[in-house]
Amino acid sequence: MKKFFEKKKLEYKFKKAGTGHSLTEDTRSAGTSAGPSQQPSGASARPLPNQDVQRAGEAALARMESRPDSVLGTSQKSVQLQVRREMEQEKKAAESATQYNRQMSGPEEVKLESAPVLSVERVLFTCSLSPKCVPKSEIEAHIRECLLMKLADDPIEATSAMIQTLNKDKEKVKVGKETICKYLDNVIANPQDEKFRKVRIQNKAFQERVASLEGTEEFLQSVGFIRQMLPHQESEAEFFVLDAEFATDTDRLNAIKETLLSTQPIQVKLDRNVQVFKPSSNASRFQLPNEFYNLTPDEIKREQQARTDTVEKFAQLRTKAMREREELKEIRKYNYTLLRVRFPDGILLQGVFRAREKVSALVEFVRQNLDNDWMPFVLCTSTGQKLTDEDAMLVSVQLVPAAVVNFSWDQAVINDIAASQGSVDQNQYLKPELLALIHSL
Repeated sequence: MKKFFEKKKLEYKFKKAGTGHSLTEDTRSAGTSAGPSQQPSGASARPLPNQDVQRAGEAALARMESRPDSVLGTSQKSVQLQVRREMEQEKKAAESATQYNRQMSGPEEVKLESAPVLSVERVLFTCSLSPKCVPKSEIEAHIRECLLMKLADDPIEATSAMIQTLNKDKEKVKVGKETICKYLDNVIANPQDEKFRKVRIQNKAFQERVASLEGTEEFLQSVGFIRQMLPHQESEAEFFVLDAEFATDTDRLNAIKETLLSTQPIQVKLDRNVQVFKPSSNASRFQLPNEFYNLTPDEIKREQQARTDTVEKFAQLRTKAMREREELKEIRKYNYTLLRVRFPDGILLQGVFRAREKVSALVEFVRQNLDNDWMPFVLCTSTGQKLTDEDAMLVSVQLVPAAVVNFSWDQAVINDIAASQGSVDQNQYLKPELLALIHSL
């Protein structure tokens, strides 16, 4: 047995030494070209056995251990102990080499499962100044950019919109506009009086009411005011000064004041992100981005489950006030909802809505995309409930955070039309240009 293992060790050493070479070869060049060894000292001291040899050694050791002590002689016990020690050393050396290789090769590549395909990648917004759609986090910068580009075409209207749109404190906006209008009224009433044509920039009232608002400086410059250093209290101060030529054009100043007072903030509009899908058995499967929720998806699931578990138990005990409180709590959970309208031919029309939008917004969305938008239709939930109350919020009729709504023509009206006209095409639903964009869900 001892000779067997010594023979194996000798074979390992020959394998470790590599291929043979003649005695006349200079082996030093081969050794130096390889560079310093990258293996730890423990791994280079002994050759590492392969898995087959390790299994053979372990099997032999197990057979030896299974024999009674009386059968084994002293020499056999020594061999057994020696083999055990050598196998443990080899195992430790293998583990050390493996760990060293991992460290040298860097972190292992982690293979993640592919992320689920979202039903809608993100919620986008647009404004009346541009058809471009951007995320909510970028919409303010987008509006500012559009207004700055509009300055060249209509500076008064553009700067008035900047004041109204880019400042969130509406009360401060109101006070700022009133202060600017007072400046203009003074000039209109006294076009020749120089003191009414200038405003000291460091004046406390000007700083608090006007200068603190974004867009006011651009507005004053559009009116005709320019920055100028003038004498003030034995020194100089910076003023906004209106040129006498502009001061005498009172009609223009009145029109400017009217524009400032009448301009409304640029409205941010939710992009419906309209999509059309072929008939699919996955119509009711949704994967939504987190921005659809005020709570995390896990919190939503837990609350929905808790509500399902208790709704039957307390259905008879809830007062109207309790139901209203629960409905308000439900409203606060969601920001948006993704709705799919399924037509009788199975085609799906998809759009994004705010959770607090009314059913009328959904009805109008469907009507705008119909080929025959004059024909009356009916929308029903997946449970068969008709959406007849167009003033109800989408969240109130349980169409959040996503739902499928079924479309059908109003059959009573269709029958009346058929009786008067002879026939009605009930199989054409969406506009042809919309159907050209159809794709698989």
